[in-house]
Amino acid sequence: MITIREIAAIAGVSRSTVSLVLNNSPLVKAETREKVLRVIRETGYVPNSNARNLNWRTTRSLGIIVLSDQQRTNEYDFSNSVGLFSLNVMRGITSRLAETEYSIFIEYFSHEQATAGSPSGIHSAESLHVPKLIRERKVDGAFLVGGFCKDSLVQACAPTGIPLVTVGVGAENALCDAVISDPSEGTYDALMRLYAAGRRRIGLANCPQTFNSAEMRVAAMRRFCQTTGTPFTEDCVLCGRHNNGESAYNAFKAAWEAGRRFDGVVTANPQAALGVMRFLHEQGVRIPQDVSVIAYEDNALCGYAIPPLTAVNIQKEKMGEEAADLLLRRLAAPEMPIQLVTVPSYMVERASV
Repeated sequence: MITIREIAAIAGVSRSTVSLVLNNSPLVKAETREKVLRVIRETGYVPNSNARNLNWRTTRSLGIIVLSDQQRTNEYDFSNSVGLFSLNVMRGITSRLAETEYSIFIEYFSHEQATAGSPSGIHSAESLHVPKLIRERKVDGAFLVGGFCKDSLVQACAPTGIPLVTVGVGAENALCDAVISDPSEGTYDALMRLYAAGRRRIGLANCPQTFNSAEMRVAAMRRFCQTTGTPFTEDCVLCGRHNNGESAYNAFKAAWEAGRRFDGVVTANPQAALGVMRFLHEQGVRIPQDVSVIAYEDNALCGYAIPPLTAVNIQKEKMGEEAADLLLRRLAAPEMPIQLVTVPSYMVERASV
């Protein structure tokens, strides 16, 4: 019986290219695809799917690991995580993989799970738990989707040999392929937009420090202050405990009651913006007449807000598509250099400025 290795030799291509053709991958050029298919027709080759699936590396499945800083609940109050970042990224991933033979498994993995077993809460490869899909090798490759993916989690997954692509806002070191949005540029653009609108007492409602992007936003605030000649003070940066509306509400309330009066606010995400806006509404402060608000990471919440939120759109669906392309290329060429893709952002003007 002819083998895939012999098909590759006759067609003058690699085994991985033959596999991509068999899986209807769009990564193969039309000319190469037709050459491989012609050899397959002429030799009467029939893929042995049973033999393929005996190896854990060929499950024909990919995993999406959704990372969160909170355990999932069935509550819908503004203390809960909204999960729209991962949902939008997943839409891009599944859209890109629709024409392949890969199935998708989804696992939710919280910050608490990641650091379980470490009494000090310090991240280390030894103390981190690994997502089940990766630990039990149920997938050929996986996407780690979320903003707090640390190097130590990637290192903890490394011994499994499963290719990973991280998808998030900001990044640490390039230990695996990654698709990111640059929060420093997006935050800086939002700050400058408020400055152009005449705002001079501008605050940053940041995400928790556990997120990779937190310090990058602070760096953007420092750059903004330097550009505009505005003194930078630590109390212009507000940081909640969790990445939700309630934490942003409480942080902004504490600042307000301490006498800090902002006329412009940039928030790390729409849920934080809604927390800030709720507090301002309770105080009878008008948006945008008294305070202007811009959210990073545009999503459906921005259009539902009153007034609708001006926001930085980071193209999350495109991030998912790019991540899917990266993982397909990695599976086809395991030895290729680590890839980092930065997806640009743009401002969506609504009524909150």
